[in-house]
Formats: sequence, structure tokens, C-alpha cells
Amino acid sequence: MTGLVWSLYGAVGRAAAPLARRYLARRVLRGKEDPARLDEKRGVASLPAFGEAPLWIHAVSIGESVAALTLAQRLAARGWPILLTTSTPAAAARLAPALTDRIVQQYAPLDAPPFVARFLAHWRPAAAIFIESEIWPTTLRALARRGIPLAHVNARLSDRSFAGWQRWSGLARPLFEAIDLALAQSPEQARRFGALGARRATSTGNIKFDAAPPEADPEAAADLAAVIGDRPVWLAASTHPGEDEVVLAAHRSLAARWPNVLTIIAPRHIDRGTGVAELASAAGPVTRRSAGAGPTGAIYIADTMGELATLFDVVGTVLLGASLRPYGGHNPAEPAAFGAALLTGPTHGVMFEPFLAAGAARLVDDATLADAVGELLADPAERARRGELSRTVLEAERGAVDRTMDALAAWLPGRLAARSPAARAAPAVRGDTGGTGDNADVDGGAT
Repeated sequence: MTGLVWSLYGAVGRAAAPLARRYLARRVLRGKEDPARLDEKRGVASLPAFGEAPLWIHAVSIGESVAALTLAQRLAARGWPILLTTSTPAAAARLAPALTDRIVQQYAPLDAPPFVARFLAHWRPAAAIFIESEIWPTTLRALARRGIPLAHVNARLSDRSFAGWQRWSGLARPLFEAIDLALAQSPEQARRFGALGARRATSTGNIKFDAAPPEADPEAAADLAAVIGDRPVWLAASTHPGEDEVVLAAHRSLAARWPNVLTIIAPRHIDRGTGVAELASAAGPVTRRSAGAGPTGAIYIADTMGELATLFDVVGTVLLGASLRPYGGHNPAEPAAFGAALLTGPTHGVMFEPFLAAGAARLVDDATLADAVGELLADPAERARRGELSRTVLEAERGAVDRTMDALAAWLPGRLAARSPAARAAPAVRGDTGGTGDNADVDGGAT
């Protein structure tokens, strides 16, 4: 019965494949896809294949791409050509500055048999490494059928996802058995992957703590600090719908005590800038980064790419979004690396736990956010103490990349051994892109 269900899933994917163009076109209109690279989502490569089998590392979005890049750079240093894939344009943009002849980026194919087969036929990876919680039935079964080993790194399953897979354990097992190795963020996460069928699961920690933070632009930071001057300022970073209203309510409360307070909102998705600015206009004068303006009003909307590092460098009080509403939280490592005093809502995710336990972060909700920000604005010494404590906690949590690399070396004996100096120096020659059109080599078999 299980085999029949997944065969039907593959059949539906093949039948729906002709509709992919229309589906992707609609996503372009919503700003969810890169219109110049849509064919990559159909498994059509826009780059030639390497002359040798690469390691395929996949990360969905910006958060996962940080971990993927850290791992990719370490593996590339050992001589491997690296194929990085992402699902979102934002993640692709995050990776772009680090790409080289040895580390290239493509969009991952949609999980339909023709697209997955075309992708694998072109790139022919030696092994696949998925970051965090990607469970794609067609892709996992295609890898298993081709004998391509798969590891899940920084592996995790949310409570909801784990419960769902447990309810359908019969369907889950053949998928999770395709995972040769799950290197989980915690012992509990390792237990979850093992219970669902992963062949081997162990905890190596969270490699997002090891990622180098993006560098702040010193000139931009100096200019921003000069414009802000001695105004009390705080940052709501990576906010999502439903959170901006809470931030603006806190701003109104703070403005009653500090009439010149500056609230900076950096929406997680910059295409929300217009909506956030319209919402904020009722709370005071608004300026927007995307319009070329500086933080001269009461509320500043930071709605361009690549500016968070500069904001973290200048602003010492940071609320990290996706936590006031049930979005699962964001990575606190980057603001912690800049010495920010951290605030988070109740749905912050596991990465915040060590910061909360050490007193480096404070848990807030709709009712307490303004008071928590006000306490930090009123006490610069406490703000500085909490910021230094954030750095200390971050340093203590590091080391997962080394443990992950050791586990990968044991998983693929000999393959991850450091290559000769000549091999490391040689460029990864890539051949013709051949077979990138609609008639490329496609495995039409059931997955």
C-alpha cells in the first residue's frame, strides 16, 4: 500500500508538470520567484555541470542558507566542487557574494519526477546534503533509486511536523529510510529522525551558531550613527505580518516618554515595505530606506536587502521577529555577534533557549514589549551588559561545524579526506550545459 501511495504521488507530479509554467508565472507576480531563472525550477540548469561529481547542498531560504554556506566553504576547502541550491530569491541573493568557480548556486527543482530527474541527470551529485527539515518525497526516492547518499544536516522537525509524520508512520518510513545520516540540532531532534526511520541519527549541535555574521559596511554604519545621533533607538528585525502592529503600539507607548524615540522596522520580506510604511504612518512620520531616505522621522522602514548587519552594528536593542506570532522564530546569532541586547516573543525557536537561560535575552509579548524596550533605553549600562552576554553565549554555542565535518567524514570514508594540493588548486572544469531544454534526459519512471 505504501509503495502504491508514493507511486500515485509521482504520477500526480508527472501529470501536473505541464502546469508548472503557469504556477511559476503566478509566483513571479507575487515576487516569489526570479523571472530570469524560472527554468531552473523545472530542472533546467543555467550553468554547465562540473567535470567531476559535486556535493549537492540544499537550503530553502535565508535562514538555512547561512548554515549551508558555512558547510559549503569548509567542504570546498577540502577539494569538493559544491552545488548549492535554494528555493527562494532572497536566499540566492544571500549566497551570491560567496559564489566561486568551486561553489555555484541554482534553484532546486520542484518536487515532480520530470524536473527532479532532469536536475539529477545534469548535475550527477556524488552525495546530497539537505539543511534542516526538507522532506521531498519525489526527490528522496529519486536519490535512493540512484544510490546517491543523503544526509540531513542541522536536522530538525517542528512539533507539528513530527506529530504529522508519526500519524502516517507507514508512509513516513520509506522516505526517512532514504536519509543515511541525520546530524541533528539536539538529542531530541536526533530521536525524532531516528524514530521516523533515518538510518543513523545523532546530535552535532546547530551550525548556524558557527556561521560568520555578514560584515557591516563601516561607512554606512558611520553615516547611520551620525543621522541617529543621541536619539533613543531600537530595532524590530525580520518582522512578519501581525507583528508590525505590536511594534507600532510599543512605539506609541515609548514616544510618550521619549518624544524623539526612533523605531526601526526591518520587515523580513522587503516587498512588504509599502504596506508596513502605510501601517506606520498613523504612528508618526515615516521614512523608507528603499526611497533613499535616512532615519529622520519617528519610524524608519529598512526595506532593502543586505542592511541588517549595518543596523545590528549601530542599534544595540533588537527585537527579533517571527516570534510575536507563530512563525517559529529567527536566528539570534547574527545580532548576538554584534553585541545586541536581545528581545524575543514566545514562538522564538530553540536557538534562543541558551540566550534566555543565560539572561542575555528577554522574553516579551504584546503587553510587555514596550516596557522591555523602555528599560533598555533607560539603562545603557544594562543594555551593554546584555549585549556582551549575548556574545559570550554565542561563543559557547559554537563548534557544531567541526562536529558535523567529523561526522560527514565518517559517513563518506575517504571521500571527504583532504585532497592533494594539486587537486585543491585545480579549477573544477565544467562541461557543456547540454540537455538543458525541454527534451533533456528525463527519467520518467515512477518515484
